[in-house]
Amino acid sequence: METGTSEIDRLRAALVASEAARQEAEQRATGGEAMVAHLKLLIARMRQDRFGASSERGRRLLDQLELELEDLETAIAEDDAANAPGAAISSEAASERQRPARQPFPADLPRERVIIPVPAQCPCCGSSRLAKLGESVTETLEVIPRRFKVIQTVREKFSCRDCESITQPPAPFHPIARGRAGPWLLSTILTGKFADHLPLNCQSAAFAREGIDLHTSTLADWVGACTATLAPLIAQVRAHERWSPFFGQRAADIYSLVVTAKLNDIDPQAWLAEILARINDQPVSRLHELLPWNWKTSGHRYHTQAV
Repeated sequence: METGTSEIDRLRAALVASEAARQEAEQRATGGEAMVAHLKLLIARMRQDRFGASSERGRRLLDQLELELEDLETAIAEDDAANAPGAAISSEAASERQRPARQPFPADLPRERVIIPVPAQCPCCGSSRLAKLGESVTETLEVIPRRFKVIQTVREKFSCRDCESITQPPAPFHPIARGRAGPWLLSTILTGKFADHLPLNCQSAAFAREGIDLHTSTLADWVGACTATLAPLIAQVRAHERWSPFFGQRAADIYSLVVTAKLNDIDPQAWLAEILARINDQPVSRLHELLPWNWKTSGHRYHTQAV
């Protein structure tokens, strides 16, 4: 009898401990969701004022808040029972924590159909007379790793058999002097540094993982050369938008181009790639055609298939 009583007491204690742990987890989740909502509201307010009286301190604070929000949402998702291995969560339990509405993938993305083979016979009766009723499609977003290529520009040299003079086409302009980088590679580096806040040493390490040896000093030299190449366009943008530098002259120059492109609903990387490819051949009198608001309305686009 005493053994049965002690077993009941042990089960009661375990039940009390389990209930206390559940309540603690609920309180922690509720507090985490409240912190997420607070950080989102604070970040939205700072973003609203970002293009006003900006400062280096405000930009760093906004980046720090976004990092804290990212870590907090990751921790909440890690503790979510729906993400446990092999967990089968009902739709009601899965909808307890509010998540952002899942938007459909863009229609212009290429689709790759993977059809799961169906059985040749009915699994119930073994009949082979199967008629298709429809299909269920589940879409999964995937990424194709970027590829690098080397463009060889060949200038053939000819000699005249009559006068023995030698002729050869002139060398084409490059986005930067003495550069061996194409416009898309340069725009990737610029947007990585000034739009995505990726330091050049991190980009150098990422290139190295992909088999491309680009030292940090090389990337820095390219960024400086791009700033010099884009100087005439930067002057026009700054005069129109009345930008004032707030964290380093070169950084402010390129950052003004990135922000101006975003304000005009233009992809900064595609726009920078095109203007780097065209600016050396563009007459000064027509330089305004490369400005983002004119580039957008003129329908200029730098096609990735041609790069």
